[in-house]
Amino acid sequence: MSYVKQLERALRGKKVLVFLDLEGTQFTHEMIEIGAYKVFLKDDLTVKKVLKGFKSYVRPHARIGKVVTDLTGITEELLVKEGLPYRVVQQAFRKYVGKDWDKCLFVTFGNHDYRIISQSAANNLDANDGQSKYVIHHGWDFAEWIAQFIRDPNGNNYSLTNYLKIFECPFEGKAHDALADAKNLIDLYQAFLARKDIVEREYEKRLALHNTHYPEPMRRVLEKLSHGEDVTAAEYDQYIKDYLK
Repeated sequence: MSYVKQLERALRGKKVLVFLDLEGTQFTHEMIEIGAYKVFLKDDLTVKKVLKGFKSYVRPHARIGKVVTDLTGITEELLVKEGLPYRVVQQAFRKYVGKDWDKCLFVTFGNHDYRIISQSAANNLDANDGQSKYVIHHGWDFAEWIAQFIRDPNGNNYSLTNYLKIFECPFEGKAHDALADAKNLIDLYQAFLARKDIVEREYEKRLALHNTHYPEPMRRVLEKLSHGEDVTAAEYDQYIKDYLK
């Protein structure tokens, strides 16, 4: 199955995506910022239209934590001034998605965003718990999905920033700004579809470097092929002989 067909299956037939990024507190993982873009797809799954983004700060019950403040620049003072209750932000987000709420898929980079939603719902009993569960249930972790094709030399997922570098895409805005990260996630999605050459090259590397289930002779063949070198039948026979010495 081609990777485009696999993408089609992962999208579950959806033509409306909401690219979503959240920031949460250091210890309780309650939401402190949300950034999102509603996106319409063409029939070939490429981006047709990106709506104006949605962004809001959220007041948590717990303190932010120094590590999170250093990463995001979000302070207690900022949340007192501009943060809204989770219930209010939840309602505003529902309004932003609008009539396509039941037709969309919520796209994140990593699964930590779903933990933030879950923890925020648990700490805000006046909020709509059903809405929180709906987003989690209809979420799609793009980081986990793209990792089946592209991983780092140690077999781990790349960060969003490093995936963008692989696809030769500039990072827009400031890292750990929720709206900027959501926009960069759209850019990564688009690059994945546009740069088939990069996907193929990186997938070859992954096959050669990360699949430890292949016998040694086959691994040597894959390593050569991944570097653009040909392998003859005689060389393959010699690899087997060397292995069985």
